[in-house]
Amino acid sequence: MPTALILIADGTEEIEFTTAYDVLVRAGFDTKSVGIELQNETYVNCSRSVRIIPDYPNIPSLPTGTPINPTTIGPDEHENLPSASSSHFPPDVLVIPGGAPGAKAICDNDEALGLIGTTRKEGKWVGAICAGTTALVESVRKGKGGEKCKVTSHPSVKDVIVKAGWEYSEERAVVDGKVITSRGPGTAILFALTIVECLAGKAKRDEVGGPMMLADTL
Repeated sequence: MPTALILIADGTEEIEFTTAYDVLVRAGFDTKSVGIELQNETYVNCSRSVRIIPDYPNIPSLPTGTPINPTTIGPDEHENLPSASSSHFPPDVLVIPGGAPGAKAICDNDEALGLIGTTRKEGKWVGAICAGTTALVESVRKGKGGEKCKVTSHPSVKDVIVKAGWEYSEERAVVDGKVITSRGPGTAILFALTIVECLAGKAKRDEVGGPMMLADTL
């Protein structure tokens, strides 16, 4: 069963976060979320004021060793989890949602950038959508690991990515090596299903997408 870790910060775009989480769980991924620089440790205040409780409040609280299903852990038990540096917990896929304030918080957090770089150095997958692509760019700029590649993003951050020397595409979803990127809330389902297909195959993507009553073109 593939493991997935989704970053979330105050200002993260709700649709992009919840769609990725939902679709990956439907596909049988062991999916978790971790907060980045939260103003309130118990919840994230997302871009449209939706409050979401992450599975882990911050990167140091991630478990080491065998992945733990956080739904079996009470809220008071998080502080007793063994700590883990970013170099000890590369998931099979690390997902970076957008939302301008949330993406900025991730870009400004050295632990998060280190986790992005470590995930890439370990040969795992990274998925970024909307402004989340800027965190991928920032991790490379700061030498955390990985190389520049072909990506896409929300149009509002295109100039930042192009000026940093990355190859840019206007496609709704782009896969280059083990990096998956997409454009915004309207492409969130396509983004999540592309992650499923890359890690678990087209048959699994079709199995997950069938009951969702999707449009012919996402």
